[in-house]
Amino acid sequence: MPSSSSSFVSAEEEMRNWAELPPDAISTILQKLDHVNILMGAGQVCRSWRGAARDEPELWRRINMLGHADLSPELNLHGMAQAAVRRSAGRCEAFWGEYTDDHDFLLYLADQ
Repeated sequence: MPSSSSSFVSAEEEMRNWAELPPDAISTILQKLDHVNILMGAGQVCRSWRGAARDEPELWRRINMLGHADLSPELNLHGMAQAAVRRSAGRCEAFWGEYTDDHDFLLYLADQ
C-alpha cells in the first residue's frame, strides 16, 4: 500500500511559473481581458506579460474601455486611452470609452 506522503504533491511542485508561458498562450489570455485590466494589471505581471501586452498591436486593434468611468479620479483614464491607442501601432480600427469626448484625444486618435 503506497504511503500517503508518496501521493502528496508538494506545493513547490504544484507552483507554475506564469512568466514561462509561451507568448501565444499569454496573448490568448490577454485577449480575454478588457483593455483597462490589461493596462492596470495583467500587463504588469512580469516582463514576458508586459512584452506581450505592449508589443502585440493586434490586441489593441479594437479598443473597448467602456464601463470604467467610475474608477478612482486619481487614475489617468485619458492617459490610459492614449497608451492603448499607441500600443495599436496605427492599427486601431475602433475605440469605445465614455470619458474620451475630449477634443484633444479625438485629434490624437485621428493622428494615429
